[in-house]
Amino acid sequence: MAKPETTIIEAETPGLRAHGIFKKGKAELRSHKPMLVLIHGGGTNASYFDNEIYSSVNTYGTMTSPTDARSRIPATFIEAGFDVLNINRAGYGGNPMPESKQPILDSIPLYSALITKAYDDHANGQNGIVLIGHSLGAVISLSLAAFEGQKLPILGISALGIIPTKDHPAVVVKALEADPENPRLVFEPSPDSVETFMGPLSVLDMDVLTHPSMLSIFEPFVGVKSEMVEWFDPTWYDRFVNDIAPRIRVPLQFLAAAFELGWRGIEEGQPTFDWVAGLFTNAPKMDARILPGGGHNFELSKNAPALQEARESFINTLKLSSSPDSNLPAFNDIPLLDFASTSDPATKPEFLKALRTAIVDVGFLYIKNTTISPSIQENLITKGIEALELPLEEKLKIEMANSKHFLGYARLGAEITAMKSDYREQYDFATEVPAPGPEEPPHRNLRGPNQWPDESVIKGFRTAVESYLEEIATFAISFSRLIAEALDMPANSFERFFENPQHNKLKLVKYPVPPLNTPIPESGIQGVGAHKDGSFLTFLLQATPHAGLEIQNKHGDWIQALPIPGTLVINIGRSLQALTGGVCTATTHRVNLSPQNFLAADGTALGPRYSFPVFQGIRTDLDGADASLKIPQHIRDLVKDEKVRSEAEATFDKMFGNSERVREAVFISRITSHQDVGARWYPELLAKALEAQREFKGKAAVERV
Repeated sequence: MAKPETTIIEAETPGLRAHGIFKKGKAELRSHKPMLVLIHGGGTNASYFDNEIYSSVNTYGTMTSPTDARSRIPATFIEAGFDVLNINRAGYGGNPMPESKQPILDSIPLYSALITKAYDDHANGQNGIVLIGHSLGAVISLSLAAFEGQKLPILGISALGIIPTKDHPAVVVKALEADPENPRLVFEPSPDSVETFMGPLSVLDMDVLTHPSMLSIFEPFVGVKSEMVEWFDPTWYDRFVNDIAPRIRVPLQFLAAAFELGWRGIEEGQPTFDWVAGLFTNAPKMDARILPGGGHNFELSKNAPALQEARESFINTLKLSSSPDSNLPAFNDIPLLDFASTSDPATKPEFLKALRTAIVDVGFLYIKNTTISPSIQENLITKGIEALELPLEEKLKIEMANSKHFLGYARLGAEITAMKSDYREQYDFATEVPAPGPEEPPHRNLRGPNQWPDESVIKGFRTAVESYLEEIATFAISFSRLIAEALDMPANSFERFFENPQHNKLKLVKYPVPPLNTPIPESGIQGVGAHKDGSFLTFLLQATPHAGLEIQNKHGDWIQALPIPGTLVINIGRSLQALTGGVCTATTHRVNLSPQNFLAADGTALGPRYSFPVFQGIRTDLDGADASLKIPQHIRDLVKDEKVRSEAEATFDKMFGNSERVREAVFISRITSHQDVGARWYPELLAKALEAQREFKGKAAVERV
């Protein structure tokens, strides 16, 4: 079989030059296949994917020996009809050393231009792009999707071997420190370096290690020192965690090797891997797994065919799309609505129109002129701050561990969001109801009586909380009716989903000023990690003038929700999103504790941030039939984001599919989140749940869809 025609495509910006090796897919198949882009890691070049060790160069997809039965990139994909662009990055493959001090970040526009040129001028330019990256090439692939995703029609990403960390392998650190004047990063072939990058001898293919092509793949054993220095800088850790991962809005295959850099096997690496995989909160589909039987350079291990199989399987699941996510509506501001306009028939239609836009396209809004008494609201702020400033020994008298209903005080750092402790302390109070009877199933204990501080210690506190919850309950029902009307449904459409009395939960939250010189979030300091609320609606009272609340739009940008005096912030929760089939969108948000958020405009210190959200609950006995809604088709058609639709369907199934089992699962989740409560009141359930977690973490593959 003849070799595919090769075209060299070049791109250059000041101080950076790269080129790509483009090969067309099989002619009779390529008209409906996307273009694949291969991006190699540090210390290698494009031949890492395409060399004589594989069957690709010599036989164009026909294996000649058992050693050749491995990755077969790009030949296998070319034979299947995919156009392939194999990039030689700046500083590799004959390209000059980059002059930039941050060659990874500065090269992203360069590679975007190179890919665009190949796609528009040489590929069919219609069926989208799939990025396949290894090591630093995986960082670049993810960065391209995060920062250039509006320009590139990216269908998906397969990223292997990139784990953000502050603990770097000693062999790499030593190489960085050696020979400061040499811009190249030199690794002497040694048992340590071989094991660091390829894993222990048990997973190595010695025929590969001794193959003459190894010298050309690794150039030999050298890399660009400046890019490794850049990657090791804490700024990149922060960028990956906070800017890149949350911006990934395409299907993602996130892979690691059992013996990744610094890991001694799956069991050691799994917790870190699970944490990193959990950062990609907006990927609509994710295949996240650790591949056994290989090291960081997995393509050169004995188990390399497993990697090729995984990549082929992932790429075959991707759907062609002519409209990238950039065509989805992406808000840059949070709308402000005036509740007073609902009382006037002349202005109510305009309010409902604005409300529909807010709940469908944004998921957040400000509301002013509510029915909540200003004096009751101010009293809650006063008493809430007073309670949070009580001495610790007083707060611990109503510690959450004392309540089998998960109500009371939680110490600083006790709550976890997105697998990290939140730098906040808080009280949880809910609509007061009697404790369930001893014969009732344990999950019924998610409802129950509150713990209250001693009236002699903080006079009038209980009255302040209960009065505010009553005001919110009345307003929340009124607002749910307006949402129904905005969706062209009867005003009472949602009321059957609420308990009687309506069950809501209030959090009184204090975010202390982070310690001086604390990096955010490298040290693990976060206000609240990126998440979506589980409630029907959330009604947030920002009690102090701090910035910090941030909302993520569909392009991955974080939009500040600065406090506006006289308003509440209302956001859609997963429950409402599920009930409406994704028409109402639950939006990712977080609390950012950057130092500037604790300063006023004139630079004076603001002190701690106080925030008081109320989460509107729904009935705990809903099942699939009870939870169905008759939503007009023209309203259902407002859902343009397939990710939102599928997420809503999955959430609906989880919440209402098998009601009793779901309620038990929610209860177990609450126990594992508040293990002090579990240890005291539900030790057997906690032990069972923790054992299940350990078994889960011991598995080599994790699939998250």
